[in-house]
Amino acid sequence: MRVHLSNCGSISLMDAHNFRALDVLIEPQPEPQLAQALTRIGTRDGDSHVWLFPQVLRFLACQAADSEWDTGFAAMLAYAQQHGWVNTLGQVRAHITLAAEDQVVSVADFKAAMRALPAGISAVTTGQGKDVAGMIVSSLTSISAEPPMVGFFAHSASSMGDTLLQTGKFVANVLGEEHSQIIASFLSQPQGEARFKEGRWHSSEHQLPVLSDALASMECDIVCTHTLGTHKLVVGKIRKSSCNSASPVVNFNASTHKLVPLAA
Repeated sequence: MRVHLSNCGSISLMDAHNFRALDVLIEPQPEPQLAQALTRIGTRDGDSHVWLFPQVLRFLACQAADSEWDTGFAAMLAYAQQHGWVNTLGQVRAHITLAAEDQVVSVADFKAAMRALPAGISAVTTGQGKDVAGMIVSSLTSISAEPPMVGFFAHSASSMGDTLLQTGKFVANVLGEEHSQIIASFLSQPQGEARFKEGRWHSSEHQLPVLSDALASMECDIVCTHTLGTHKLVVGKIRKSSCNSASPVVNFNASTHKLVPLAA
């Protein structure tokens, strides 16, 4: 079996029924990111081996109810024990295999493809008083209705990142045609109160900035964050929402467009 550490931050198990081999396949990634990933599965042993937690392998295999798999896995651990490949903590030793290259599209090709994807535009806001912060996103998405949750992606180096995590809450304000000045302000002004000089903003019960005439405003508690590549997924549980009648806009081909209904 092979533990796969992708440079997207995911960890998976390949060949879960192969009990004759055990290694960790690592995609090219920065050393700090790799070190953090390895601590989630075990303990690093130099540059060529890792001590793995058996319970992590069980979890990744998703075979808890399979007695045949469990028998094979127990036999593999017993064999490793006989050869001194299990330490005093019960961890099993595995080889590190470095992937030669990461076969993915170029950044330019990725951006070209994403520009072809129409997406709604939202102003995500957080903070209180003079410490308000906000950013324009086209990644806001529905996650769950029960419980009600939405999510968005922010660059790990985003200027509102610290304020967002310290506040633990955010408001997702869906923008329309009449909000072009808000978009321009958020994209051009420095982080803080300067970004909120355009638009009809008011403070929520928790003193968060809410756009009064947004197509929809969703006040959320952050329930989950997860780093994926260069960005962090932020998931919020919706505590309060409001809607207004307005004409939506979308981001397409790196610019803002109005929506025109198709003729009947």
